[in-house]
Amino acid sequence: MTTITVAVLISFVVGVGAGFAWRPDKSHKMLEAQAQSLDAVLDGQTEILTAAQQPVVLDAELKATLAETPPTCIREMGGDPLSAMCLLTLCWAHGTSSAQRPSCSVVEELTTKSFNLPAGE
Repeated sequence: MTTITVAVLISFVVGVGAGFAWRPDKSHKMLEAQAQSLDAVLDGQTEILTAAQQPVVLDAELKATLAETPPTCIREMGGDPLSAMCLLTLCWAHGTSSAQRPSCSVVEELTTKSFNLPAGE
């Protein structure tokens, strides 16, 4: 009987506390703030979607640079011309099938070691 009485009292106190915390004026303000934050998120997503749908325009100079040099070698694009990754992409760009060109296996091993990756087969 005591356990039931304690459970009823605890339930009553929790119910009163929940009712006090969710008074109509507080929940209305919280719902308004949530709606405003959702509107801000939706506006941001709309801006991102609009920007993503814009076509990328490359001028002739940039096209020529990209045709000659991979992006991993251009500092303005986040690359490093002295990195192993730049050397590897240059090697891949020039191909390894021709007998006139060197094999990229040495460069691949260097890149693998620089990134601490397991060696491939």
